[in-house]
Amino acid sequence: MIQDDAVPEAYGEICQRCGEIEEDRRTLYTACFYELDELGLPFTHKVLFHAKIEDLAPDEEPHDFTLKNGDKLRLSPGTVRCKSTLIPQKLYTLRICKHCRADWMQSMVQWFQAPVTRSEPDEWRCVPVRENGVTVYITEAEWHNRRANVSKHSDPTNS
Repeated sequence: MIQDDAVPEAYGEICQRCGEIEEDRRTLYTACFYELDELGLPFTHKVLFHAKIEDLAPDEEPHDFTLKNGDKLRLSPGTVRCKSTLIPQKLYTLRICKHCRADWMQSMVQWFQAPVTRSEPDEWRCVPVRENGVTVYITEAEWHNRRANVSKHSDPTNS
């Protein structure tokens, strides 16, 4: 994958998933009350502020223009004032191309239509572990295998 700083801006913007360089990018915004940085994806962060609609007011009054043909045009400034508390929500963002957005949309359809599974303890799967914010149950052998892999990857002599 090409590094962002290695791409001249004149050629466009890099897709964070496939590395394609082009001018037409989409921003994928995700918020799910979980620390998504744990997934190891190249997220950037934005903040969305929630407020009650009735507490918002335009920062400036709309501007009315008369066009050459006599038509009226009203433009409203894009900023607002809020008279109550704003509640911040962290958003995880990826800048991606249309093809990668289509892949993501298809993965959401597949996820939604897939059978829902739940991990419950039984005679063999009785070791609780956290995976992506939920408790799942694995066997003792799976636990020992995971621990061995963690130790192998964290051992500096295993380079």
